[in-house]
Amino acid sequence: MPTALLFLLLVVAHIIWGGGFIVIKLLIGSFTLPQILLGRVFLAAVIYAFIWHKIPKPEYRKGDLKFLILLALCEPFLLFSFETLGLACTSASQAGMIVACAPLAAAIGAFLIYREKVSPTCCIGIALAVAGVIVVSAFGADDGAATRPLLGNFFILCGVLSSTAYALTIKHLAERYSFLYLSAIQVFGATLLFLPGALAGPMPAEISWAALGSFVYLGVGLTFFVYFIINYALTRIKAAHVILFANLIPVSTLVLAYFILGERLLPLQYLGAALVVGGVLLAGAPESSEVTEEPKAIHGVAG
Repeated sequence: MPTALLFLLLVVAHIIWGGGFIVIKLLIGSFTLPQILLGRVFLAAVIYAFIWHKIPKPEYRKGDLKFLILLALCEPFLLFSFETLGLACTSASQAGMIVACAPLAAAIGAFLIYREKVSPTCCIGIALAVAGVIVVSAFGADDGAATRPLLGNFFILCGVLSSTAYALTIKHLAERYSFLYLSAIQVFGATLLFLPGALAGPMPAEISWAALGSFVYLGVGLTFFVYFIINYALTRIKAAHVILFANLIPVSTLVLAYFILGERLLPLQYLGAALVVGGVLLAGAPESSEVTEEPKAIHGVAG
């Protein structure tokens, strides 16, 4: 695939990612949270089931099972659970700001666990982004879009931490397992975990075409397409370049939330949003001394 086309697909994927927060906000109230969570993974699981026979199978090694379980538990099960709980309490705009910090959390985790180098520029970017998240959360207003913003933002932050644990765990498996195999295992595991809660709740009297379209967006667009494009990109271009596209998440979320949900941030929150975007951009900027490589790791976040 030409690099220019891959970059275009990355742009589309991250805009879809940001739009996922809007879609979930629209579904909350019509469906139980477990039903929304199942809807986020079910169609993707169906797709992976159809292509399972074409996915390269790895050579299993003793001890891999616990890492595979941890992957499915951290992402998408815990990630999607915390994100959906958070969006029930906070606005899509504020959630997008916090999720944008996921690459920074992964960088910190890689430094603490694997002693991967973190440049001074990255440290400054992390500090700016954290300051921005604090501003966005601290000045969150209790309104129709964000009934309990501090609690909701805390849940979103827990989702980021779950995604970070996933990104660090993947380093043990990515060299021997294809990204399609690992993605399928994650989606299958999450479907099994979400299914009991979804069936236990009251079923809606009717499901509108808009709701069906929303679940197609989440299952096919967000869970399958976005993961596929980002994971594929990580096998073709440097991870530092892929991470830069994460800056589109808060921007697209803000724009879509403004026009679709009518969400507005306070002036100080827009300042915090600017700090987040600037910090992520600064921390994710590739160093000029980097050596080009073809990374095997799988991207850690999906909305």
